Amino acid sequence: MKKLILTAMAFMLTIALFAQNKETFLWKVSGNGLTKDSYVLGTIHMACGPDFKMEDKIKEAVKTTDRIALELNASNPETVKSLQAHIGPVPGFFDGLASEKKQLIDSVLTAKNLSPAILDQVGPAVLVSILSMQAFECQDPKDMKSMELELLKLEGAAGKPVDELETAEFQINLMNEFFKAEDLYTYLRDLDKMKATTKDLVSKYFNNKVSEVEELLFKTSSFSPEKEEMMLTKRNQEWLTKMPEMMKANPTFFAVGAGHLLGKNGVIQLLKDKGYKVTPVL
Repeated sequence: MKKLILTAMAFMLTIALFAQNKETFLWKVSGNGLTKDSYVLGTIHMACGPDFKMEDKIKEAVKTTDRIALELNASNPETVKSLQAHIGPVPGFFDGLASEKKQLIDSVLTAKNLSPAILDQVGPAVLVSILSMQAFECQDPKDMKSMELELLKLEGAAGKPVDELETAEFQINLMNEFFKAEDLYTYLRDLDKMKATTKDLVSKYFNNKVSEVEELLFKTSSFSPEKEEMMLTKRNQEWLTKMPEMMKANPTFFAVGAGHLLGKNGVIQLLKDKGYKVTPVL
């Protein structure tokens, strides 16, 4: 089912358009008592090395801020330790799933050189992450780039404190809750279709084709109101309880999945609702 694949991509890659329809994923936040500007970047999270690029405007924005804030900081040993501690299996994950669907799941995993017993060792969050990375089809898998980690390598980021908006435990549990057995079945059944979709999304993202990303992804996705609330709205609202104090204390460069900038409940609109001036950096 194409819609579920695109919905999964929306969460895993968190790529989306925000309602303002500006061809940029970088926004400046000012006003409302701030003495210095902060920035919000919507990221793609990962890409193959040859496809990856970091625009000069991002580098300049990082230089002008005093702190960096990510959803999670994968360079933080404590965060990595917490991730490792929460990747275990979900008890009873396949309860109620038809046997023929379980057989398809096993056959697809075998074809992808993964053990059908993998979900006895890890939860669906880990499995889907592995399969999503495979969908990038990097010529050299070791050359896959994390946008957040590359941000931290920038000259302007050196020595700056890095804050986290969420915890590893929260994100793992959230992903495990998102993918029920039926969702995993549909995801795996149509897995090969993700390759072309992933390639197209990466190209459009790095060429700032924001409206085309929306057309490709969100207009054909199938986020239910409940899953959109769980994956985006509630998290955005929680971040907006933290961001004002962070920006007031220090000019901050926020980098989060670009899907979180989307629409009336997205970070951009929520910042505006709180009285900030939010300007696209073109």
